[in-house]
Amino acid sequence: MTKIVVWIKNHRIASTLILIMVLAVFITAVIKTNNTDNVLLSNPLKKGSIIESVYGIGTVTAVKTYQIRSGVTSTVIKLLVREGDKVKKGDKLIIMDPSTVFSAPFDGTITFLPVKVGENVFPQAVLMSVVDLSDRYLVVTLEQQGALRVHQGQKAKLSFDSLRSESFDGVVESLYSHDNNFLVRIKTSNLPEQILPGMTVDVAIGISERKDVLLAPLAAIEDNKVFVKRGAKRLTPVKIKTGIIDGTVAELISDEVREGDILAIRKKVSP
Repeated sequence: MTKIVVWIKNHRIASTLILIMVLAVFITAVIKTNNTDNVLLSNPLKKGSIIESVYGIGTVTAVKTYQIRSGVTSTVIKLLVREGDKVKKGDKLIIMDPSTVFSAPFDGTITFLPVKVGENVFPQAVLMSVVDLSDRYLVVTLEQQGALRVHQGQKAKLSFDSLRSESFDGVVESLYSHDNNFLVRIKTSNLPEQILPGMTVDVAIGISERKDVLLAPLAAIEDNKVFVKRGAKRLTPVKIKTGIIDGTVAELISDEVREGDILAIRKKVSP
């Protein structure tokens, strides 16, 4: 300590410059911490409900699919439908030699027709496929950790890439495994006609819900801390905990942050 004092006495100019630099850094840090010009401000915080979800990718699947097959070697005599045609139960579809007629087993759409008139087909060859496109469900693949928390009756939200402005509802019917994959069957009844079997969908299965909790934008939380706007331009750092996180919103747990408070959100710097 004595050496430092002696050095300062012998280097008054240098020590003064160092002191000025330290004060400048300190003042700059304080200004940055308390200046709202370089940050976005959240809307006043409100209480509400938040749902914890397990996420997965689902595939739309038809409930009723039927493949018409030939039992013997025969020849295609006449095709009465084309791919994409809608048929009613009992409609004639294809005539085979010798005079065998296949009819639609239910109302549906012809989705596969690989044969042509005059072609010889062998036993068990697929002649065509009929699918009921109006009766569909989802098969969702989950990670093991997520699958352990899913059970029958849980509600799900469905979102398609091409229909981001709309969301659809579903309910978990069953959970099972196949080839080391953990699969969930989800029942849904409000899908539009253009959603076809084979299409993929983002699925969020609700696991738990918290009501009347303080909700905050996730972007305002950094290292278990938020900056609360106090006064005209003062930002006060507050330590917090988070509960359920759902997308861009988090349950905020703190005795110092209250409903109506405004939080700072760091602006993203363009590269």
